[in-house]
Amino acid sequence: MFAKFINVQHSNHIAKQILQNGHLINRTVQSSSQSRTNLRVLKLLDDIQNQKYNQKNKKTKVKKSDTLKNVIEKKFNNNNNKTKNDDKKNSIAMETIAIRSCDNLAKMNNNYVDDDVNKSIDIFEELGLNNVDNLIENGAYNWRDMDEDYEIYEDAFMTKKNLLSFIHVCLYNDQLSEVHSFLMEFVDKFSNSLSSTDVATCCELLIKGMARKGSADNVHDLITFISDKLKLKPSIHSYECYLLALCKQINNVDNQDALNFIIEDMKRNGLNPDYLLQRPILNSKEVKMIRTFLMENGGHQKFHKFYHPRRYNNQLVEKLLQTEQKYYDPFEGIDLSRLDEYVEQQFNIEMNSMVKVEPIEARFHDSDQSKSETFYKELITKLENDWQQSLLISYQNYLKNLKQKHKRLSGIPFIHYMTILEPEIYVNVMLEEIRKCASFSEHYSPFSGQLFEALGRKVMQQYLLRSNMIDGTIDDFKECYKQYVKYTLDPEMICQYNPREYWQHLIENGYHYHFDETKYWPNNVLKEIGKDLYEIITSEAKFNSDILNMDELQPYSIQPVISFFYKKHETVKTKKEVRVNPLLIKIYEGAGSDIYFESERLPMLCPPVPWINVNFGGNLLVHNFLVRLPLYYPKHHLKRTPIQQLYPTFDSLNALSLCPWKINDRILDVAIDVFKNNGNIDLDIPVSLSYFGPLPRSSCEMSRKERAVIYYKRKLQKKEQAEMYSLWVDCLYKLSIGNSLRNKYFWFPINTDFRSRVYPIPPNFNHLGNDLSRALLLFGKGKPLGEKGLQWLKIHLINLTGLKKRCSVKERLEYADEIIDLIMDSADNPLNGQKWWMSSDEKWQTLACCIELTNALRSPDPHAYVSHMPIHQDGSCNGLQHYAALGRDILGAKSVNLSPSEYPQDVYSDVAALVEAEIEKDSANGVEIANIVKGFITRKIVKQTVMTYVYGVTKYGAKLQVLKRLKEDSHFPESHKVTASVYISEKILFSIRKMFTQTRIIQEWLTDCAQIISTDYNSTVEWITPLGFPVIQSYYKNRRKNTPTILIPNVMKQKNAFPANFIHSLDSSHMMLTSLECHRHGMTFSSVHDCYWTHASEIDQMNYFCRKQFVALHSEPILDNLARFLRKKLELYDKNHKRFSAEYDELINQVVDRRIPKGEFELNSVMDSVYFFS
Repeated sequence: MFAKFINVQHSNHIAKQILQNGHLINRTVQSSSQSRTNLRVLKLLDDIQNQKYNQKNKKTKVKKSDTLKNVIEKKFNNNNNKTKNDDKKNSIAMETIAIRSCDNLAKMNNNYVDDDVNKSIDIFEELGLNNVDNLIENGAYNWRDMDEDYEIYEDAFMTKKNLLSFIHVCLYNDQLSEVHSFLMEFVDKFSNSLSSTDVATCCELLIKGMARKGSADNVHDLITFISDKLKLKPSIHSYECYLLALCKQINNVDNQDALNFIIEDMKRNGLNPDYLLQRPILNSKEVKMIRTFLMENGGHQKFHKFYHPRRYNNQLVEKLLQTEQKYYDPFEGIDLSRLDEYVEQQFNIEMNSMVKVEPIEARFHDSDQSKSETFYKELITKLENDWQQSLLISYQNYLKNLKQKHKRLSGIPFIHYMTILEPEIYVNVMLEEIRKCASFSEHYSPFSGQLFEALGRKVMQQYLLRSNMIDGTIDDFKECYKQYVKYTLDPEMICQYNPREYWQHLIENGYHYHFDETKYWPNNVLKEIGKDLYEIITSEAKFNSDILNMDELQPYSIQPVISFFYKKHETVKTKKEVRVNPLLIKIYEGAGSDIYFESERLPMLCPPVPWINVNFGGNLLVHNFLVRLPLYYPKHHLKRTPIQQLYPTFDSLNALSLCPWKINDRILDVAIDVFKNNGNIDLDIPVSLSYFGPLPRSSCEMSRKERAVIYYKRKLQKKEQAEMYSLWVDCLYKLSIGNSLRNKYFWFPINTDFRSRVYPIPPNFNHLGNDLSRALLLFGKGKPLGEKGLQWLKIHLINLTGLKKRCSVKERLEYADEIIDLIMDSADNPLNGQKWWMSSDEKWQTLACCIELTNALRSPDPHAYVSHMPIHQDGSCNGLQHYAALGRDILGAKSVNLSPSEYPQDVYSDVAALVEAEIEKDSANGVEIANIVKGFITRKIVKQTVMTYVYGVTKYGAKLQVLKRLKEDSHFPESHKVTASVYISEKILFSIRKMFTQTRIIQEWLTDCAQIISTDYNSTVEWITPLGFPVIQSYYKNRRKNTPTILIPNVMKQKNAFPANFIHSLDSSHMMLTSLECHRHGMTFSSVHDCYWTHASEIDQMNYFCRKQFVALHSEPILDNLARFLRKKLELYDKNHKRFSAEYDELINQVVDRRIPKGEFELNSVMDSVYFFS
């Protein structure tokens, strides 16, 4: 009936090899006995998966009384006896079992998993092996075969990733027959590096490509290969592609018979046709084509509609749903008549991947007055034209050599990645890289690997955009996003759905969008592309070092614009770094050249895409991940978290990112004026090079000692100049981006770090930046001040100055009225008046508030004035607030304003008072150092140590902090500063422990638990936040290159970081709860961790929700839940490994299950505390 696509003899050979090997597992190339043991056990589990255990292993028959668990344990123990591995190596081998097996079995939708195999998954969990996800992503092994012709990548996961991305590239180039032949050959040659499920996944990708070409016969043969040869169930997506192939095929075939065959074949493989097209991987046009085909041929038309789970599975958040969603218009009062235009502009920006920003006119280096800006621009045009030609010729020669070399990465031809796009695109990417490097400091030399990967990613981005355009992905997404934008403009729809729910609603009701993550190129490919392109740049992009003096050009003065060099570092071995020619930097700066940014590094001109899963949200076309991934972060662990568990995180991020912003033009104008006029250090505006004066020079007449002093001064000044240049460039970026956003509304896409703390994705300009960054930003939406709002605006102004920290709210208001003339003078004449704002702690934000308050007071009705100013409410040493609440510590709670009081408490002053009291006691007892330090203890001395105590500051760290402050005091005896710093730091830590007794107990318990988990159990510390976010401390010891080892937790980092990271996860949970309730009540809300922002008229309401959610959060048994989670994790490990004696195991139980005694602080009193957040 169908023509055979697969060569029969070749297929039989592949099938025979598959049957012989059972499940094609990833086999290590190790000589150690541990590796051989691992492979035998892995092979055993693969036999179980293919349900051939009894037939193949006659010596280990499964009795009725035996469970698969027992069989695995017996086989494992036998292998251990043969290899004589110690307990620790045995545990690593058992973990490796789960890596391969769980990765192969726990596939999305269980496409290849039958009931018996599902039981195997349960067995792995029973064995306590379900918590090794961190090893899946990073690889349980780190090996490389020394034979270049048989290069196997570190992990089966990476091998599959390499292969899938290569198949995508070939499909993009219409190389179907070539990639099919290659896949079969690859499976034949590298059978040990791919499992049968991975082979099936690759086949299904081929099926999709062939279906789009109408190759129904070939699709049929590949489905048969999966089911008959690999002994796996084809997924329902394969049959959807089969139907598409029938729709597109050219040959005349009886569609009715073919359709009946497909339906019957699905049923034969245990698939229900009712679930066709439920979550298709095809584009919307193809889905419509299939539906039409089914209707015309009288085929199966009963389809189950897919529904996303709607409810939260978190009781803290469920309580929020008990209140009705208030009317909410996030863009009220905003002119969005040009929003469609900005949406299209944002699409174009992300399509181009790079965005050009015109810099404000300013220079750091002293310019050559004889050379105009036009001269430099003409020079750059000439240089770039020359480079473009030479780079193109060099690239074409490079391709010829690449074809001759037959270069491969992980056994996969590399040339396809370098020919997927036109040569001109690679050349343009290289030119953009030169422009980017021209913005570096001459003292900045990044690691080459970082730049290689980033450059390779730019090439990949160009490929992805073209690929997604061709296969209809972008068109489908645009249609979805168009509907989402309409939703954001409709307050009635916002009352019915939150952003996540509405996007899910679109998907359920026919709007379709699917992006295939397997298109992404692996890191080894990205780095190799970047390395080869950088080598072309360094060899071809050159200029004459005398180019600024055209009359004196010398042929031997040709230099590369970018070069490599090797540098030795203290913490790492010698690294290859990239150095930019200083002359290149000078030329581009002289021309005032445009600044180039990756599109995701700038705010968006339209609302961000809502987060609906861990890898979908944020930018329109640029791929974002929910978590900012640290090195070795176990990405799979987050992906396998139940989606409903992450709903609170998604919804909080979506609510925060829906807030529109605009530029504060007055502040931008003043800041640009200061910046252009050589800066001002007192205003935190970096100065230009002329501020430092010429470098000191030595002369022949100087003595050796004098020359040494000059050398030291030159080195110090160069260091200061390099640091200042970094600050100058950062300020240039901020002001230039701000200038480009004038008269526009924009949005910040947002994601989290691994602790669930929230950050805007654009790094160069956002509200988490410094004082100037925050002052430049206003809410896009304005609200009338109202009676209370005007008061809060005044209070906010005084709070920013830091002048009345210990005063009541009433006194702050009175002070604002007293100095109203100074406030208005600052607003009217910021640079030429009395400059009162310059004495503030937060100078630029103070100036912004002066301007806003002056505008309000001068308006016809101040209470009706529409204010866009974000008003802040800041937590009082928020980390200690959480500790005090956890331990119900009365004294500690009072010091951090959890308890109501007439005046705000200042924990730093309280600690300073306790330190003074202790010093007085020692002085009375004749302690000499106490007499020396008496009278020098100030709030400033103790502040940094108190602030960092919650983050686990050590005695040594505290001593350095105090020493730094003592060095700033010229009156303190120089000879006693070091000794005094040790003494004072000890007294500070003692006083904190005395004040926060429960805090010390909790910190010690957290540290002890981390010590046990990372040392005795060789595992990372993990926990789940009260909102359901899974946290993993991915701190590992540095791996040696080419060393066959797994990732070993860094015990010191694990235990030192646990207390701080745990508290950070709590403050994030509190912020998210507050943001969700504010959104539910139709309020504008933003935050900088423990500093909450909203309109002046809504401060009282936000304060109520902030306190309410803090009480709700700490009313949960947080520490008990953590202990239960840790205990369960260790019990699963103990159940299988039994590594410890009963006595030691009992000791561990006592540590982890330790009951933390609580004080008598009444948590509900937080509701009445004015200064809790103020």
